[in-house]
Amino acid sequence: MLGRPERHAGLHFFIALFLLLIAGASNSRAQVSASHGTFDGVALVIGNATYQSASRLANPANDAKAMAEKLGGLGFRLHTAIDQPRDALLETIRRFADDLSSADVIFVFYAGHGLQLDGRNFIVPVDLARDGRRDDLIAVDTILAAIEAKAKPDAAKIIVLDACRDNPFSGLVHGAGGSRGLARIDLPKPVAGAASAGYFRVVAFATAAGQVASDGRGEHSPYTDSLLRFIDQPGLEVSEMFRLAAGDVLASTNGVQKPEYLVQTSRTLFFLPPSITDCDRLAVDARNFVGLKGITFEDIDAVKAVPACLDAVAGEPQSARLQHNLARALEKAERLTEALEHYQAAADKGHPAAINALGIMYLAGCGMAKPDVAHALQLISRARDLGDLEAGSTLTSQDLLPYLSDNGKTALTRALAQTGINVANAEQLPDAVGAFQQQARLKSGGLTLETIHALKIYDAVPAGFRCH
Repeated sequence: MLGRPERHAGLHFFIALFLLLIAGASNSRAQVSASHGTFDGVALVIGNATYQSASRLANPANDAKAMAEKLGGLGFRLHTAIDQPRDALLETIRRFADDLSSADVIFVFYAGHGLQLDGRNFIVPVDLARDGRRDDLIAVDTILAAIEAKAKPDAAKIIVLDACRDNPFSGLVHGAGGSRGLARIDLPKPVAGAASAGYFRVVAFATAAGQVASDGRGEHSPYTDSLLRFIDQPGLEVSEMFRLAAGDVLASTNGVQKPEYLVQTSRTLFFLPPSITDCDRLAVDARNFVGLKGITFEDIDAVKAVPACLDAVAGEPQSARLQHNLARALEKAERLTEALEHYQAAADKGHPAAINALGIMYLAGCGMAKPDVAHALQLISRARDLGDLEAGSTLTSQDLLPYLSDNGKTALTRALAQTGINVANAEQLPDAVGAFQQQARLKSGGLTLETIHALKIYDAVPAGFRCH
Protein backbone atom coordinates (compact mmCIF):
# COMPACT_ATOMS: atom_id res chain seq x y z
CA MET A 1 0.00 0.00 0.00
CA LEU A 2 1.30 3.44 -0.89
CA GLY A 3 -0.51 5.11 2.00
CA ARG A 4 -1.79 8.63 2.21
CA PRO A 5 0.56 11.38 0.95
CA GLU A 6 2.05 12.86 4.08
CA ARG A 7 0.21 15.78 5.64
CA HIS A 8 2.66 18.21 7.18
CA ALA A 9 1.84 20.26 10.22
CA GLY A 10 3.12 22.76 9.33
CA LEU A 11 -3.41 40.98 -8.97
CA HIS A 12 -5.84 40.05 -16.52
CA PHE A 13 -3.83 42.97 -16.41
CA PHE A 14 -0.87 44.31 -14.74
CA ILE A 15 -2.78 45.15 -11.63
CA ALA A 16 -0.22 46.84 -9.57
CA LEU A 17 -1.31 46.99 -6.10
CA PHE A 18 0.95 49.24 -4.22
CA LEU A 19 0.67 51.00 -1.06
CA LEU A 20 1.71 54.44 -0.46
CA LEU A 21 3.38 53.35 2.63
CA ILE A 22 4.34 55.24 5.61
CA ALA A 23 5.01 53.45 8.84
CA GLY A 24 2.12 52.64 11.17
CA ALA A 25 2.21 51.88 14.85
CA SER A 26 1.08 48.42 15.88
CA ASN A 27 -0.58 49.85 18.97
CA SER A 28 -2.37 52.46 16.87
CA ARG A 29 -6.07 52.75 16.27
CA ALA A 30 -5.54 51.51 12.70
CA GLN A 31 -4.33 48.09 13.76
CA VAL A 32 -6.67 47.59 16.68
CA SER A 33 -9.77 48.89 14.92
CA ALA A 34 -9.10 47.00 11.71
CA SER A 35 -8.58 43.80 13.65
CA HIS A 36 -11.96 44.24 15.30
CA GLY A 37 -13.88 45.14 12.16
CA THR A 38 -14.58 48.76 13.12
CA PHE A 39 -11.85 50.48 11.13
CA ASP A 40 -12.40 53.79 9.33
CA GLY A 41 -11.86 52.82 5.69
CA VAL A 42 -11.82 55.08 2.63
CA ALA A 43 -11.65 53.75 -0.92
CA LEU A 44 -11.08 55.31 -4.33
CA VAL A 45 -12.36 53.05 -7.12
CA ILE A 46 -11.75 54.00 -10.78
CA GLY A 47 -12.83 52.10 -13.87
CA ASN A 48 -11.91 53.41 -17.35
CA ALA A 49 -13.41 51.34 -20.17
CA THR A 50 -15.07 53.61 -22.77
CA TYR A 51 -12.11 55.34 -24.39
CA GLN A 52 -12.87 58.00 -26.99
CA SER A 53 -9.75 57.31 -29.08
CA ALA A 54 -9.42 53.55 -28.58
CA SER A 55 -11.53 50.43 -28.53
CA ARG A 56 -13.71 49.95 -25.49
CA LEU A 57 -12.21 47.65 -22.88
CA ALA A 58 -14.45 44.79 -21.82
CA ASN A 59 -13.88 44.56 -18.10
CA PRO A 60 -12.66 47.70 -16.26
CA ALA A 61 -16.15 49.09 -15.57
CA ASN A 62 -17.31 45.67 -14.34
CA ASP A 63 -14.17 45.29 -12.25
CA ALA A 64 -14.55 48.72 -10.64
CA LYS A 65 -18.27 48.33 -9.93
CA ALA A 66 -17.80 44.92 -8.36
CA MET A 67 -14.82 46.09 -6.29
CA ALA A 68 -16.79 49.12 -5.08
CA GLU A 69 -19.64 46.84 -4.04
CA LYS A 70 -17.28 44.58 -2.10
CA LEU A 71 -15.46 47.46 -0.41
CA GLY A 72 -18.74 49.21 0.44
CA GLY A 73 -19.97 45.99 2.02
CA LEU A 74 -16.81 45.93 4.14
CA GLY A 75 -17.61 49.43 5.44
CA PHE A 76 -15.34 51.59 3.28
CA ARG A 77 -16.52 55.10 2.38
CA LEU A 78 -16.49 55.11 -1.41
CA HIS A 79 -15.32 57.62 -4.00
CA THR A 80 -16.18 55.95 -7.31
CA ALA A 81 -15.38 57.12 -10.85
CA ILE A 82 -16.55 55.09 -13.84
CA ASP A 83 -15.49 56.46 -17.26
CA GLN A 84 -14.99 59.99 -15.95
CA PRO A 85 -13.06 62.39 -18.22
CA ARG A 86 -9.76 63.73 -16.94
CA ASP A 87 -10.98 66.89 -15.16
CA ALA A 88 -13.85 65.09 -13.43
CA LEU A 89 -11.52 62.27 -12.42
CA LEU A 90 -9.03 64.71 -10.91
CA GLU A 91 -11.88 66.24 -8.91
CA THR A 92 -12.88 62.80 -7.61
CA ILE A 93 -9.30 62.16 -6.58
CA ARG A 94 -9.21 65.53 -4.79
CA ARG A 95 -12.41 64.74 -2.84
CA PHE A 96 -11.01 61.35 -1.94
CA ALA A 97 -7.78 62.90 -0.62
CA ASP A 98 -9.76 65.40 1.45
CA ASP A 99 -11.57 62.47 3.11
CA LEU A 100 -8.44 60.72 4.39
CA SER A 101 -7.60 62.56 7.60
CA SER A 102 -9.29 60.02 9.89
CA ALA A 103 -8.81 56.90 7.76
CA ASP A 104 -7.31 53.77 9.29
CA VAL A 105 -7.26 51.84 6.01
CA ILE A 106 -6.94 53.40 2.54
CA PHE A 107 -7.70 51.38 -0.58
CA VAL A 108 -7.26 52.66 -4.15
CA PHE A 109 -8.33 50.51 -7.10
CA TYR A 110 -7.83 51.41 -10.77
CA ALA A 111 -8.86 49.36 -13.80
CA GLY A 112 -8.17 50.64 -17.29
CA HIS A 113 -5.29 51.60 -19.56
CA GLY A 114 -2.02 52.49 -17.90
CA LEU A 115 1.33 53.61 -19.30
CA GLN A 116 4.95 53.56 -18.21
CA LEU A 117 6.89 56.60 -19.42
CA ASP A 118 10.51 57.03 -18.42
CA GLY A 119 10.01 54.77 -15.44
CA ARG A 120 6.86 56.54 -14.17
CA ASN A 121 3.39 55.00 -14.19
CA PHE A 122 0.36 56.89 -15.51
CA ILE A 123 -3.41 56.41 -15.56
CA VAL A 124 -4.94 57.00 -19.01
CA PRO A 125 -8.15 59.10 -18.88
CA VAL A 126 -10.97 58.02 -21.19
CA ASP A 127 -10.87 61.36 -23.06
CA LEU A 128 -7.16 61.16 -23.95
CA ALA A 129 -6.61 61.77 -27.65
CA ARG A 130 -4.62 59.11 -29.51
CA ASP A 131 -1.80 61.63 -29.98
CA GLY A 132 -2.30 63.05 -26.51
CA ARG A 133 0.44 64.66 -24.48
CA ARG A 134 2.03 63.41 -21.31
CA ASP A 135 0.42 66.32 -19.44
CA ASP A 136 -2.99 64.82 -20.29
CA LEU A 137 -2.18 61.69 -18.28
CA ILE A 138 -2.59 61.31 -14.52
CA ALA A 139 0.60 60.22 -12.78
CA VAL A 140 0.18 57.51 -10.18
CA ASP A 141 2.72 59.24 -7.96
CA THR A 142 0.37 62.27 -7.91
CA ILE A 143 -2.18 60.08 -6.13
CA LEU A 144 0.52 58.77 -3.83
CA ALA A 145 1.61 62.30 -2.94
CA ALA A 146 -1.99 63.28 -2.16
CA ILE A 147 -2.36 60.31 0.17
CA GLU A 148 0.94 61.02 1.87
CA ALA A 149 -0.03 64.64 2.43
CA LYS A 150 -3.52 63.92 3.77
CA ALA A 151 -3.46 60.56 5.54
CA LYS A 152 -2.30 59.54 8.98
CA PRO A 153 1.15 57.95 8.97
CA ASP A 154 -0.21 54.94 10.87
CA ALA A 155 -2.93 54.14 8.30
CA ALA A 156 -2.66 51.01 6.20
CA LYS A 157 -2.49 52.15 2.58
CA ILE A 158 -3.31 49.91 -0.37
CA ILE A 159 -3.39 50.93 -4.04
CA VAL A 160 -4.37 48.53 -6.82
CA LEU A 161 -3.65 49.38 -10.43
CA ASP A 162 -5.33 47.01 -12.86
CA ALA A 163 -3.71 48.77 -15.73
CA CYS A 164 -1.62 46.70 -18.10
CA ARG A 165 -3.81 45.91 -21.05
CA ASP A 166 -2.31 46.25 -24.52
CA ASN A 167 -1.65 49.94 -25.04
CA PRO A 168 -3.37 51.61 -28.04
CA PHE A 169 -1.61 54.95 -27.50
CA SER A 170 1.63 53.78 -29.07
CA GLY A 171 2.42 57.15 -30.65
CA LEU A 172 2.44 58.82 -27.27
CA VAL A 173 4.42 56.00 -25.67
CA HIS A 174 7.09 55.58 -28.31
CA GLY A 175 7.48 59.34 -28.62
CA ALA A 176 8.05 59.85 -24.92
CA GLY A 177 10.26 57.12 -23.57
CA GLY A 178 7.48 54.60 -23.09
CA SER A 179 7.98 50.96 -22.18
CA ARG A 180 5.79 47.86 -22.19
CA GLY A 181 3.61 47.37 -19.13
CA LEU A 182 4.05 49.27 -15.90
CA ALA A 183 7.19 49.96 -13.90
CA ARG A 184 7.93 48.14 -10.69
CA ILE A 185 7.30 50.26 -7.62
CA ASP A 186 9.69 49.89 -4.71
CA LEU A 187 8.48 50.11 -1.15
CA PRO A 188 9.81 53.06 0.83
CA LYS A 189 11.74 52.39 3.97
CA PRO A 190 9.84 52.65 7.25
CA VAL A 191 9.92 56.04 8.91
CA ALA A 192 12.77 56.26 11.38
CA GLY A 193 11.65 55.35 14.87
CA ALA A 194 8.36 53.82 13.71
CA ALA A 195 9.56 50.41 12.57
CA SER A 196 9.65 49.05 16.10
CA ALA A 197 6.01 50.10 16.56
CA GLY A 198 4.82 48.28 13.43
CA TYR A 199 3.61 49.08 9.91
CA PHE A 200 1.50 47.64 7.11
CA ARG A 201 2.46 48.14 3.46
CA VAL A 202 1.86 46.14 0.30
CA VAL A 203 2.87 46.54 -3.33
CA ALA A 204 1.43 43.91 -5.69
CA PHE A 205 1.48 43.41 -9.43
CA ALA A 206 -0.95 41.31 -11.44
CA THR A 207 1.90 40.24 -13.65
CA ALA A 208 5.62 40.73 -13.90
CA ALA A 209 6.94 44.27 -14.32
CA GLY A 210 7.03 45.33 -17.95
CA GLN A 211 4.56 42.64 -19.03
CA VAL A 212 0.98 42.93 -20.30
CA ALA A 213 -1.67 40.87 -18.56
CA SER A 214 -4.92 39.47 -19.87
CA ASP A 215 -8.17 41.46 -19.97
CA GLY A 216 -9.96 38.20 -19.34
CA ARG A 217 -12.72 36.42 -21.22
CA GLY A 218 -15.34 36.54 -18.51
CA GLU A 219 -16.99 39.38 -16.65
CA HIS A 220 -13.80 40.32 -14.81
CA SER A 221 -10.07 40.27 -15.34
CA PRO A 222 -8.28 37.24 -13.86
CA TYR A 223 -6.69 39.28 -11.06
CA THR A 224 -9.79 41.23 -10.12
CA ASP A 225 -11.80 38.03 -10.24
CA SER A 226 -9.41 36.49 -7.73
CA LEU A 227 -9.44 39.52 -5.45
CA LEU A 228 -13.24 39.54 -5.48
CA ARG A 229 -13.24 35.89 -4.42
CA PHE A 230 -11.03 36.46 -1.41
CA ILE A 231 -11.54 40.05 -0.23
CA ASP A 232 -14.62 39.54 1.96
CA GLN A 233 -13.82 36.11 3.36
CA PRO A 234 -14.16 36.19 7.16
CA GLY A 235 -10.94 35.75 9.06
CA LEU A 236 -8.62 36.14 6.06
CA GLU A 237 -5.61 38.34 6.84
CA VAL A 238 -5.13 41.01 4.15
CA SER A 239 -1.54 40.26 3.16
CA GLU A 240 -2.46 36.58 2.92
CA MET A 241 -5.38 37.60 0.69
CA PHE A 242 -2.98 39.11 -1.84
CA ARG A 243 -0.76 36.05 -1.77
CA LEU A 244 -3.75 33.81 -2.42
CA ALA A 245 -4.98 36.07 -5.24
CA ALA A 246 -1.56 35.93 -6.90
CA GLY A 247 -1.49 32.15 -6.69
CA ASP A 248 -5.05 31.94 -7.97
CA VAL A 249 -4.15 33.97 -11.06
CA LEU A 250 -1.12 31.78 -11.71
CA ALA A 251 -3.31 28.70 -11.55
CA SER A 252 -6.26 30.08 -13.53
CA THR A 253 -4.03 31.27 -16.39
CA ASN A 254 -2.01 28.02 -16.50
CA GLY A 255 1.13 29.84 -15.46
CA VAL A 256 0.93 32.44 -18.25
CA GLN A 257 0.28 35.35 -15.90
CA LYS A 258 2.70 35.49 -13.00
CA PRO A 259 1.70 38.06 -10.39
CA GLU A 260 4.38 39.73 -8.29
CA TYR A 261 3.96 41.51 -5.00
CA LEU A 262 6.02 43.16 -2.29
CA VAL A 263 4.94 43.27 1.33
CA GLN A 264 6.18 45.18 4.35
CA THR A 265 4.10 44.28 7.36
CA SER A 266 4.86 43.87 11.02
CA ARG A 267 1.23 43.56 12.08
CA THR A 268 -1.89 41.81 10.89
CA LEU A 269 -4.85 43.44 9.19
CA PHE A 270 -8.31 41.97 8.71
CA PHE A 271 -11.20 43.43 6.73
CA LEU A 272 -13.45 40.86 8.43
CA PRO A 273 -11.76 39.64 11.63
CA PRO A 274 -11.93 36.01 12.68
CA SER A 275 -14.18 34.79 15.45
CA ILE A 276 -12.33 31.99 17.21
CA THR A 277 -14.66 29.07 17.87
CA ASP A 278 -14.49 25.72 19.62
CA CYS A 279 -14.34 24.27 16.10
CA ASP A 280 -11.04 26.10 15.58
CA ARG A 281 -9.66 24.90 18.86
CA LEU A 282 -10.56 21.33 18.00
CA ALA A 283 -9.86 21.06 14.27
CA VAL A 284 -8.05 24.05 12.72
CA ASP A 285 -4.86 23.16 10.87
CA ALA A 286 -1.47 24.76 11.42
CA ARG A 287 -1.67 27.41 8.65
CA ASN A 288 -4.65 29.33 9.98
CA PHE A 289 -3.70 33.02 10.53
CA VAL A 290 -5.96 33.22 13.57
CA GLY A 291 -3.22 32.82 16.13
CA LEU A 292 -3.82 29.17 17.02
CA LYS A 293 -1.18 26.46 17.04
CA GLY A 294 -3.28 24.10 14.95
CA ILE A 295 -4.33 20.48 15.35
CA THR A 296 -2.70 17.71 13.37
CA PHE A 297 -5.11 15.42 11.54
CA GLU A 298 -4.15 12.52 13.76
CA ASP A 299 -4.92 14.54 16.93
CA ILE A 300 -8.46 15.61 15.94
CA ASP A 301 -11.03 14.31 18.42
CA ALA A 302 -13.86 13.74 15.95
CA VAL A 303 -16.44 13.07 18.65
CA LYS A 304 -16.01 16.62 19.94
CA ALA A 305 -14.93 18.36 16.74
CA VAL A 306 -17.76 17.31 14.43
CA PRO A 307 -20.65 18.81 16.45
CA ALA A 308 -18.61 21.90 17.32
CA CYS A 309 -17.78 22.48 13.66
CA LEU A 310 -21.32 21.79 12.45
CA ASP A 311 -22.50 24.55 14.82
CA ALA A 312 -19.72 26.92 13.72
CA VAL A 313 -20.39 26.43 10.00
CA ALA A 314 -24.14 26.90 10.54
CA GLY A 315 -23.38 30.26 12.14
CA GLU A 316 -20.81 31.37 9.55
CA PRO A 317 -21.25 29.34 6.34
CA GLN A 318 -19.12 31.73 4.25
CA SER A 319 -16.00 30.99 6.26
CA ALA A 320 -13.62 28.84 4.22
CA ARG A 321 -11.59 28.16 7.36
CA LEU A 322 -14.56 26.74 9.26
CA GLN A 323 -15.69 24.68 6.27
CA HIS A 324 -12.20 23.21 6.12
CA ASN A 325 -12.21 22.52 9.85
CA LEU A 326 -15.51 20.65 9.52
CA ALA A 327 -14.25 18.65 6.57
CA ARG A 328 -11.17 17.56 8.53
CA ALA A 329 -13.31 16.50 11.48
CA LEU A 330 -15.72 14.57 9.24
CA GLU A 331 -12.83 12.86 7.48
CA LYS A 332 -11.36 11.86 10.82
CA ALA A 333 -14.78 10.43 11.70
CA GLU A 334 -14.66 8.53 8.38
CA ARG A 335 -17.80 10.32 7.18
CA LEU A 336 -16.13 10.67 3.82
CA THR A 337 -19.06 11.71 1.61
CA GLU A 338 -19.83 14.59 3.98
CA ALA A 339 -16.15 15.47 4.23
CA LEU A 340 -16.00 15.74 0.43
CA GLU A 341 -18.91 18.19 0.45
CA HIS A 342 -17.26 20.52 2.93
CA TYR A 343 -13.77 20.25 1.44
CA GLN A 344 -15.41 21.28 -1.85
CA ALA A 345 -17.17 24.23 -0.16
CA ALA A 346 -13.87 25.47 1.25
CA ALA A 347 -12.05 24.78 -2.03
CA ASP A 348 -14.65 26.84 -3.94
CA LYS A 349 -13.61 29.78 -1.75
CA GLY A 350 -9.95 29.24 -2.67
CA HIS A 351 -8.75 27.65 0.59
CA PRO A 352 -5.39 26.07 -0.40
CA ALA A 353 -5.31 23.32 2.21
CA ALA A 354 -8.88 22.32 1.37
CA ILE A 355 -8.03 22.16 -2.34
CA ASN A 356 -5.10 19.89 -1.54
CA ALA A 357 -7.16 17.68 0.78
CA LEU A 358 -9.89 17.43 -1.86
CA GLY A 359 -7.25 16.39 -4.37
CA ILE A 360 -6.03 13.64 -2.07
CA MET A 361 -9.60 12.45 -1.63
CA TYR A 362 -9.93 12.14 -5.42
CA LEU A 363 -6.53 10.47 -5.63
CA ALA A 364 -7.56 7.78 -3.17
CA GLY A 365 -11.21 7.57 -4.24
CA CYS A 366 -12.46 8.49 -0.77
CA GLY A 367 -16.23 8.80 -0.55
CA MET A 368 -16.64 8.07 -4.27
CA ALA A 369 -17.00 5.07 -6.54
CA LYS A 370 -13.40 5.17 -7.77
CA PRO A 371 -10.36 7.48 -7.85
CA ASP A 372 -10.14 10.30 -10.41
CA VAL A 373 -6.39 10.78 -10.72
CA ALA A 374 -6.49 13.47 -13.42
CA HIS A 375 -8.82 15.68 -11.37
CA ALA A 376 -6.86 14.90 -8.22
CA LEU A 377 -3.55 16.10 -9.69
CA GLN A 378 -5.19 19.22 -11.13
CA LEU A 379 -6.45 20.07 -7.65
CA ILE A 380 -3.18 19.31 -5.87
CA SER A 381 -1.22 21.32 -8.46
CA ARG A 382 -3.60 24.26 -7.93
CA ALA A 383 -3.11 24.03 -4.17
CA ARG A 384 0.66 24.10 -4.69
CA ASP A 385 0.32 27.20 -6.91
CA LEU A 386 -1.63 28.80 -4.06
CA GLY A 387 1.31 28.19 -1.74
CA ASP A 388 0.26 25.03 0.08
CA LEU A 389 3.48 23.32 1.18
CA GLU A 390 1.85 19.96 1.75
CA ALA A 391 0.61 19.94 -1.85
CA GLY A 392 4.12 20.56 -3.09
CA SER A 393 5.37 17.65 -1.03
CA THR A 394 2.54 15.40 -2.22
CA LEU A 395 3.49 16.07 -5.84
CA THR A 396 7.23 15.54 -5.52
CA SER A 397 8.16 13.47 -2.47
CA GLN A 398 7.33 9.91 -3.53
CA ASP A 399 8.81 7.73 -6.27
CA LEU A 400 6.00 5.59 -7.72
CA LEU A 401 8.15 3.75 -10.24
CA PRO A 402 8.67 0.67 -8.02
CA TYR A 403 4.88 0.32 -7.69
CA LEU A 404 4.12 0.51 -11.42
CA SER A 405 2.45 -2.48 -13.06
CA ASP A 406 3.69 -3.81 -16.40
CA ASN A 407 0.86 -1.86 -18.09
CA GLY A 408 1.92 1.23 -16.20
CA LYS A 409 5.52 0.83 -17.35
CA THR A 410 4.30 0.44 -20.93
CA ALA A 411 2.23 3.64 -20.64
CA LEU A 412 5.24 5.45 -19.17
CA THR A 413 7.52 4.22 -21.97
CA ARG A 414 5.08 5.41 -24.64
CA ALA A 415 4.62 8.82 -22.99
CA LEU A 416 8.39 9.33 -22.73
CA ALA A 417 8.81 8.39 -26.40
CA GLN A 418 6.34 11.16 -27.35
CA THR A 419 8.73 13.62 -25.70
CA GLY A 420 11.70 12.26 -27.68
CA ILE A 421 13.07 10.04 -24.91
CA ASN A 422 13.23 6.42 -26.02
CA VAL A 423 13.47 3.53 -23.59
CA ALA A 424 14.70 0.08 -24.67
CA ASN A 425 13.90 -1.78 -21.45
CA ALA A 426 12.53 -1.31 -17.95
CA GLU A 427 16.01 -0.90 -16.47
CA GLN A 428 16.38 2.38 -18.41
CA LEU A 429 13.17 3.90 -17.02
CA PRO A 430 14.73 5.65 -13.97
CA ASP A 431 17.31 7.47 -16.10
CA ALA A 432 14.68 8.25 -18.74
CA VAL A 433 12.36 9.74 -16.12
CA GLY A 434 15.24 11.85 -14.83
CA ALA A 435 16.01 13.06 -18.34
CA PHE A 436 12.36 14.07 -18.84
CA GLN A 437 12.32 15.92 -15.52
CA GLN A 438 15.43 17.85 -16.54
CA GLN A 439 13.90 18.58 -19.94
CA ALA A 440 10.59 19.72 -18.42
CA ARG A 441 12.26 21.53 -15.53
CA LEU A 442 10.55 19.38 -12.94
CA LYS A 443 11.91 18.36 -9.57
CA SER A 444 13.85 15.12 -9.79
CA GLY A 445 13.24 12.21 -7.47
CA GLY A 446 11.85 9.28 -9.37
CA LEU A 447 8.41 8.96 -10.94
CA THR A 448 6.61 11.61 -8.90
CA LEU A 449 2.95 12.59 -9.15
CA GLU A 450 4.13 15.88 -10.68
CA THR A 451 5.87 13.94 -13.44
CA ILE A 452 2.84 11.72 -13.98
CA HIS A 453 0.69 14.88 -14.29
CA ALA A 454 3.11 16.39 -16.81
CA LEU A 455 3.09 13.18 -18.88
CA LYS A 456 -0.69 12.73 -18.43
CA ILE A 457 -0.38 9.02 -17.71
CA TYR A 458 -3.08 8.99 -15.06
CA ASP A 459 -4.05 5.35 -15.61
CA ALA A 460 -0.51 4.35 -14.64
CA VAL A 461 -0.90 5.60 -11.07
CA PRO A 462 -0.94 2.54 -8.83
CA ALA A 463 -3.79 1.94 -6.41
CA GLY A 464 -3.19 2.04 -2.69
CA PHE A 465 -3.46 5.68 -1.63
CA ARG A 466 -5.45 6.09 1.56
CA CYS A 467 -7.77 8.87 2.67
CA HIS A 468 -6.34 9.08 6.16
